[in-house]
Amino acid sequence: MTPKVSVVMAVKNEEKYIGSAIQSVLNQDVLGVELIVVDDGSSDSTTDIVKAIALADDRVVLEFNASSGKVSAFKFGYALAKGEYIALFAGDDIMPPGSLAKRLLAIQGMLSPSVLMSKIQVLSEDKKIDGTLIPRQRGKGNPSGASIMFDREAAKCLMDIPEELPNEDTWMDFCLTYLPMLNVSSHDEVSCLWRVHSGNSITIKDEFQTFNKKFSLRMNVIDEFLRKYRGVLAAERLAYLEKLACAEDCRRKGKWIQILFMRINLSDKIRFLAYSNGFLYKLRKSIRAI
Repeated sequence: MTPKVSVVMAVKNEEKYIGSAIQSVLNQDVLGVELIVVDDGSSDSTTDIVKAIALADDRVVLEFNASSGKVSAFKFGYALAKGEYIALFAGDDIMPPGSLAKRLLAIQGMLSPSVLMSKIQVLSEDKKIDGTLIPRQRGKGNPSGASIMFDREAAKCLMDIPEELPNEDTWMDFCLTYLPMLNVSSHDEVSCLWRVHSGNSITIKDEFQTFNKKFSLRMNVIDEFLRKYRGVLAAERLAYLEKLACAEDCRRKGKWIQILFMRINLSDKIRFLAYSNGFLYKLRKSIRAI
């Protein structure tokens, strides 16, 4: 039977969490699910754990990244996927019971190319952030990789991720926000319990220099996105992205005063300001724990 949904999971050194992450996908009450796990060069026991699970359940397929990096691992897994709909997932998160079926039901009623955004909820030993819903607003979903489901037509854009980027989240966000051809909808179901821990790829608990380096790599998405889609963007969206490119250039140079007077959305302005120097970064950390 051709799978209805393919869940693609990129993993590297997830021995502490991979078993529960995989089981949370296999426990979903959806017929015709395949789980493609792509190992991106693990040096711990992750591979052995996945192999054992795959031997016991033929819905699990273990593959090894032909290149290296999280983005290439996801793209490699997607190339092998057979499902009509695609969902990405991480090897350290949990998929809530019943969430996949609810997402599938919702997206099947959408026009192609279709993308459904869901919410994520923080799972952490830190009681200050445990249980935090992202985003909190009703009727609004999160555009990151683990919180969206999309069909094959939408995947032509969403999975065309430049491998120069360190992760998939920023690319997904820009596609859903700016591309005119995608039919995007949201619902309030939680699709991912996001496990916040010291091994996350980027965290506000990092020192400024470390965070700044990682954030700068992620924000290369602006130039990459403009390079690929400049010709299909509406004039006002193109103009706004060029303002974001200017704001990012100022952020990297620590020119926070210039950012302050830029005509960009308040949420974008706050983000660029907060990550423009060590003092503002510390201020941001004191206000928000995540």
